[in-house]
Amino acid sequence: MRSLPLLLLALTLCGCAALCPRADQAPEPAECTPASEAPAAQPAPEAPAAQPATAAPAPEAQPAPGAYSAQAALDPEQRDVYTAATRDSEARTLRPRTVAVQVVNGLNYDFRCLSEDGRRRYSVIIHRPLPQSGQDPRVISIRELPDAD
Repeated sequence: MRSLPLLLLALTLCGCAALCPRADQAPEPAECTPASEAPAAQPAPEAPAAQPATAAPAPEAQPAPGAYSAQAALDPEQRDVYTAATRDSEARTLRPRTVAVQVVNGLNYDFRCLSEDGRRRYSVIIHRPLPQSGQDPRVISIRELPDAD
């Protein structure tokens, strides 16, 4: 570290500090020339040509931490969670079609459902606590979704 201040002092005294942007690339003080005698600036090297796109598959989009996953078809376990949670709820008459999952202190499920007549769509949010809590899944909210255009 002692040589760095001496190098900066030498560069300042010979007038080439503006020509030497970084101390680790600075020429030796004996090689410094005054700015009026400095050689013309060299053109910047050309950027390498863009590499052609490869055929590698794009990574699957991962939801942000704490966000819901994309809606997807229900698996048998998710269907069982819906049945257990809606047993004593008005949502028991709805037919779940897809589900998105959110990892929280347990799991939140956003089930997209149809009414019995298939004319109305609903979002049924169910919370499934961690297994060690000993609690059953429960309905958090039921809301009707607007008609899709």
